[in-house]
Amino acid sequence: MLWKSAENDKLKLEWNWLQSVAIFMVISNVFMPAFASLLALRVLFRYGWRAIASPVNQAYFGLSLWMIFTTIIAFNPPTAAGGLANFLPYFFLAAITSYIIRTSTQFIHLLWLLVLSSLMVSGFGILQAVIDRPDWIFPKVIFDSYPIPMGFSPDRRIQSFFGHFNETAAYLLMILPIALHFALGKVKSISKSQQVIATIALALGTCVLVLTGSRNAWGLVIFGAVILAIYYRQWKLVAGFGVISLVIAWGVFGHELGLGGEVVRSLLPEGFVNRLASTVDPKLGGYSSTADRLNAWQFALSLISQHPIQGWGLRNFPLVAQSMGYNLRGLPHEHNLFLAIAVGSGIPALLGFIGIIGWTIYASFTSALIKESEGMIVAVTIGVMLFLFSGWLDLVLYEPRLSMLLWFLLGGMYGLTRHDK
Repeated sequence: MLWKSAENDKLKLEWNWLQSVAIFMVISNVFMPAFASLLALRVLFRYGWRAIASPVNQAYFGLSLWMIFTTIIAFNPPTAAGGLANFLPYFFLAAITSYIIRTSTQFIHLLWLLVLSSLMVSGFGILQAVIDRPDWIFPKVIFDSYPIPMGFSPDRRIQSFFGHFNETAAYLLMILPIALHFALGKVKSISKSQQVIATIALALGTCVLVLTGSRNAWGLVIFGAVILAIYYRQWKLVAGFGVISLVIAWGVFGHELGLGGEVVRSLLPEGFVNRLASTVDPKLGGYSSTADRLNAWQFALSLISQHPIQGWGLRNFPLVAQSMGYNLRGLPHEHNLFLAIAVGSGIPALLGFIGIIGWTIYASFTSALIKESEGMIVAVTIGVMLFLFSGWLDLVLYEPRLSMLLWFLLGGMYGLTRHDK
């Protein structure tokens, strides 16, 4: 049963609403956040603040107040106020999710719906690759706020429903560990047909992740697979991933380091090799993205050293750079989640952000319901950590659907903890 007792029947509407958001979340970064916001407001006005005012949710509220304060004193307050929309509504979404999710059965079901929903992302990505007509533009008025080309980009990358390849990759980084856990039959409470669907989602999602051309995501998904293999105590699989990774690294980077590897390099797809090698090789065109990031990070660290407490205001980074005559080489932001928070709202906000997520994960792992979750808490934690690790090289939290997914996962984990009685 999804509910512990009749006492929770009053939340059936909210639970059904939450399931609807989980299923259709990926199709629009405008309508679905609005639909989720209505759910959050309903919970607040019907049950009141006291109903959701648990310790972690109070920490969200405190962090929100600090971000509002830094917005008032920001370099450009109107722009910083817009930046609040990338954080505050999603803190609220995590809070109401933790109020609605009360049992491990609910938690598992919500996760399966998220995996089911990912079929739309991966299926559409595969369709783009098959059609490969980038001059055909999918009408933006149907699903999204921007046009979507029905084919590969000039540098042979696929973006699916999202506005950028790295956003698609970050989405899949959160979903694939969960899909893998379902696909391997680790969750006995789901049906065989659900396991098959999860397997299909895993296979298609992995293909699309490769097609996004995100070097960051490629490395992280292997790292996540190794961590899961360690959790499953599949030591042969761990060793296999390690050997394969070392061989690929030898083939891609061995020549530059004087270690050979030409034979392995010749067996790998040229585009794959060049994409990875360009990360560190200034002679390749793709290295410019590395150089531009290093340039932006240097300036971000300089700004943090000048205003370490209050920051400069969320999303004020390019405005401050322009006012100081600093050339960001076309980058619109810091390309680092943690630097963006510290530049925008200061080091206290960054510590609060990391602390709340760490608190949520710690509380989930120490909860008595971790066994009832059939390992899903571990899979979700890996997905969340992979997303956060991707934040070291990019800043994709500005995409509403990614934020919704992240805070759904964290809110669901915390829901098990706060109702563990």
